[in-house]
Amino acid sequence: MSDKKNKHKHKRWNRAAKASQFTRGAGGEMIYVGRHYSFQGDERSYRQGMRQRMALATVMAVAHLAGGMMPVPALYNTWYVIAPYMLTFFAVVSLVWAVCRMVYWGNPLREYVYDATVKQIPIRATLAMILSMCTLCGQIAYVVTHSLQGVEYLYTLAFLGLEIVVFVCAFLWKGRENQALWSI
Repeated sequence: MSDKKNKHKHKRWNRAAKASQFTRGAGGEMIYVGRHYSFQGDERSYRQGMRQRMALATVMAVAHLAGGMMPVPALYNTWYVIAPYMLTFFAVVSLVWAVCRMVYWGNPLREYVYDATVKQIPIRATLAMILSMCTLCGQIAYVVTHSLQGVEYLYTLAFLGLEIVVFVCAFLWKGRENQALWSI
């Protein structure tokens, strides 16, 4: 019972910590008074970095969705391809969401936005890399254990190629985020 109480206190503390970063203004509106994180570099490098993030997010999302829309035999009934594919989908959506938040809030970022985006992107990119590799391994195992012919073989090769694109984009993104410098 005491574990439940501690868990709820921790959750409330996080909410209260975020809420304490706001105060009421003269007109009754909420004003953010917390810390801001700024990109350390000139405006040109910031814009170039954001364009690269948006491009990587777009390529990852399109490649992953295009792979899922192909009539690949392994995506019909094979759990060891479907499960990592779906988990990769959630990781890619998470990365796209992080970029959308970064674009919306701009530079500088509020502390809670920084914690949810910049700090989490390398972890999310690593997760996308691992899960796309699991999808690739499952697809390869399916190809090895089942004989594919004709059009099925072409769709399978295209699916493998698109998952490799997802892996490479996540790898590039992780390396890019590790080089980005932000400070208070």
